[in-house]
Amino acid sequence: MALIFVISSFEVEVPGVRHVPLRDKGIHFIEFAVLGWLCASASSRTWPSASAWRTATFAVFVAVLWGLSDEIHQALVPGRSPEFGDIIADLFGSIAGTAGRQLFSNRTVR
Repeated sequence: MALIFVISSFEVEVPGVRHVPLRDKGIHFIEFAVLGWLCASASSRTWPSASAWRTATFAVFVAVLWGLSDEIHQALVPGRSPEFGDIIADLFGSIAGTAGRQLFSNRTVR
């Protein structure tokens, strides 16, 4: 989360992906997939007796809430702007990361 905050504090141009369509959305998807995975891991370790659905839902909620706060933060950074499409990419990335963590864990869905 701190890394996302720091990266959002600057106008960043990733070399080699300048001509890739929707590159910004892809970057959001990847970083929030990682965050979703980490949030899912943390929530399932924090509440080991909770159902996998409950911890997964919590993980996606936390990650998307962070994405929303990231967009608000970007509104205050010169050269950056908030975009609704970024929040959607954050949502889908969070879902993908959380689902990946749940699929590759040894937990069963209750």
